[in-house]
Amino acid sequence: MFYIGIDYSIKSPAVTICDHKNSDITFLSFPRDKEINRDCEVSLTDANVQIIKLNTVPNSPKKTSIAVTERQSMFDAIYQTSAIVENIRKTIGDNFINSYIGIEGFSFASTSSRLAQISGYQWLLRYQLLEAGMNLDNFYIFAPTTVKVTAGKGNYKKEEMITAFLNTSTPFLINNNFHQTVVKHPESFQNKKGTFLKPVDDIIDSYWIMQTLYKTVNI
Repeated sequence: MFYIGIDYSIKSPAVTICDHKNSDITFLSFPRDKEINRDCEVSLTDANVQIIKLNTVPNSPKKTSIAVTERQSMFDAIYQTSAIVENIRKTIGDNFINSYIGIEGFSFASTSSRLAQISGYQWLLRYQLLEAGMNLDNFYIFAPTTVKVTAGKGNYKKEEMITAFLNTSTPFLINNNFHQTVVKHPESFQNKKGTFLKPVDDIIDSYWIMQTLYKTVNI
């Protein structure tokens, strides 16, 4: 049985896969090639986080027609979501039907064309998961505040989500290399001001989505 938490974004999605049978966790990160600091990438790789770098999001010139821009987004969405699903498959094999998958929904306060774009990308990801064999009854969508409550409080900020992760000691994390490394050597994942670098926050958010999923399924 696998529990899969997906923190979705266009620039830096992340996935946590919990193999419940073996009490094992796998972290995957899919940053765009210009969205990850090189030193942080090395530290994450050394901590057994699977880094799958993707091409930069297409950026159309100002005079490009809407039709061309939309085609670029469509091809990019297929490219990105296919990479996410394929790399999940590499970890769980053909066990989509027996796995639980959770993803964070959109904030009700979100607006703008950017929301429309990310919604389109995420809906394509959901379709790709169904095509891969996901059981729709095992698919959950959580409000951002619900995920934050799992970490501690519904108004937690990014740094507080990370701190909660560092302070947690679930059986799944006892022997996890990433958790141990970020607890013992946080500076390896921070800038000179002590702020955690991308995509650490996204990876940790995916963990809390997975935990929310696990808690929901096992109530």
